[in-house]
Amino acid sequence: MDKLEKILEFSTDGIYVVNKEGKTLLVNSAYEEMTGFQREELVGQHMSELMEKGYFDQSVSLLVLDAKKRISILQKIGQQQKDVIVTGNPVFNESGEIQMVVTSVRDITQLNRMTKELTKAKSFSEMSQNRYTFMTDGSDEQVIFQSVRMKEVIQKVEQVASFPTSILLLGPSGSGKEVIADLLHQLSDRKDKPFIKVNCGAIPEPLLESELFGHVEGAFTGARREGKIGLLELADKGTVLLDEIGELPLPLQVKLLRVLQEKQVQRVGGTKTKQLDIRIISATNQNLKELVRVGKFREDLFYRLQVVELNVPPLRERPEDIHVLLQHFFAHFCKLYNVEKHISQDTLHILENYHWPGNVRELRNLVESMIVSVPSLTIEPVDLPPHFRIQNHPESILPLKQRVKLFEKRLIEDALQRKPSIRKAAATLGVDHSTLVKKIKKFHMHNH
Repeated sequence: MDKLEKILEFSTDGIYVVNKEGKTLLVNSAYEEMTGFQREELVGQHMSELMEKGYFDQSVSLLVLDAKKRISILQKIGQQQKDVIVTGNPVFNESGEIQMVVTSVRDITQLNRMTKELTKAKSFSEMSQNRYTFMTDGSDEQVIFQSVRMKEVIQKVEQVASFPTSILLLGPSGSGKEVIADLLHQLSDRKDKPFIKVNCGAIPEPLLESELFGHVEGAFTGARREGKIGLLELADKGTVLLDEIGELPLPLQVKLLRVLQEKQVQRVGGTKTKQLDIRIISATNQNLKELVRVGKFREDLFYRLQVVELNVPPLRERPEDIHVLLQHFFAHFCKLYNVEKHISQDTLHILENYHWPGNVRELRNLVESMIVSVPSLTIEPVDLPPHFRIQNHPESILPLKQRVKLFEKRLIEDALQRKPSIRKAAATLGVDHSTLVKKIKKFHMHNH
């Protein structure tokens, strides 16, 4: 036996030997190194005692003694919870009775890590197929798309960006008009100059004039003594985005028209004018032609702003973009919050068939919400807000029994992800180890 022990010490696999009663006879150095357990802790101890003490969640040796045949299992083992393949081999005497069980333990942690990296690389490769990513040197903004509709928009952006002409961006709220405006600025020769964004609907009307045009000293009660430079003046040589241009009051429309016609600005309460070189991009989700028709928007200003018109389509009109946007924002927020979560195929199917009234903004906000608020590592349909599930499956509201079953499965998955062994997961859930093993088999889940 001494000679055999010396030979086993040279094995790079962990070796663990028990007698026919299940008591530990021998442990080699590779096993000690792999698990962090010392042989003095193990030799002479029965496997069931060691399981109770939390050394293992299950023993392949006891399984072999019971089944009287070779058995292999996957386990997490030791203080570092390494992934291992454990193979128990029965040793029979001349009478055909088990004399001992010799178990080999192979560390596959690195192999699993490489497999995960390969899977991740493969998924990134699949994500990149047929996807267009438009990114500029001076901006972190990306336009992710796959649809022909968006490709046409981007091609037009590239075509007109270098000219100083006014551009009108039309499209529903949340469709990405601001991102397109960023691209127009970044692709122009003004990219190193100021880019000022003004939300005409967010600034109270009494303040909007002085914000846009500035004011001179003492122009009105409460005004700063030294006067104030306006946003249009600040943007000299650069670009101005006038978002929600349809909200601009009529008196200010007249002043803006003058700026565009005369290329100069005059502060509130002042008489001096200052020459301006700015490129105006305006954006709206309203029908400006209708506003012109009913007298709420000046026709001459409309045509000044609409030298080039770009329509950003809603997400429902470019469904090919939904999948790549979901993948992009999912990867973005997983990286941002340093978590690794996945989205199930069922959930993906529901989201791809949703009508997205809030467009890309709604999609981005939902993905961020799911990443931070869903405790499970896999996002299932049950994790979505109710209106997503109802819209996609109005006829298939699950009966209570099935919903309880799904919820039970999710709780078990969570416990298994968070705990290093089945035994500890069972303790967390308040059930017996054997009960949890049965449920894992019932739900066809992967255990440790």
